[in-house]
Amino acid sequence: MLIAVEGIDGSGKTTVVRFLIEELRKRGYDVVAFKEPTDSEYGRRIRQILKERRVSPEEELKLFIKDREFDVQNNILPALKSGKIVIMDRYYYSTIAYQGALGLDVETIRKLNEQFPKPDLVIILDVSPETALKRIKAKRRPDRFEDLEYLRKVREIFLSLKNNIVVVDAERNIEDVKRDVLKVVLEHLGKSFKKNGGMKV
Repeated sequence: MLIAVEGIDGSGKTTVVRFLIEELRKRGYDVVAFKEPTDSEYGRRIRQILKERRVSPEEELKLFIKDREFDVQNNILPALKSGKIVIMDRYYYSTIAYQGALGLDVETIRKLNEQFPKPDLVIILDVSPETALKRIKAKRRPDRFEDLEYLRKVREIFLSLKNNIVVVDAERNIEDVKRDVLKVVLEHLGKSFKKNGGMKV
């Protein structure tokens, strides 16, 4: 099973993913988490670009696709084939939202990502850009993606996405958010458990 946790910067994705890993392992699930961008050469280039724009949105998109190809072949597929539950801290929905907000065609980005495994469940942690920026600034200096108007566009695209998507209100206390996300995941795993004849997949 493949689960993606998405949302704008400052929505709490990494905190929630860590919590899910811990709670699911307590319950006996074989689970692993991966984060995008990865530590591949493409992921490292992406992180450098985030600090200062040096390439066009089109070139940036190509790097994200290359990095995801690496992630799928080296991390995601091997884990899925071994029967693990895979939780993604960002996946191709982030590419659709962030690169789409830069002006690239959302449908084109979606089609470029159809080659990759489709998540069984996508959780979008929804938070206002104003709240997100307050959280970011409390920890560090925002990067160029973390601009109020830009994040508004990103959020709008995230909320327009369909299929296997659950939107969770992330404006609230993080403990409430973690509780609700865990409930959603366990319900989904329960359905999968019955569907697959009692096997945890």
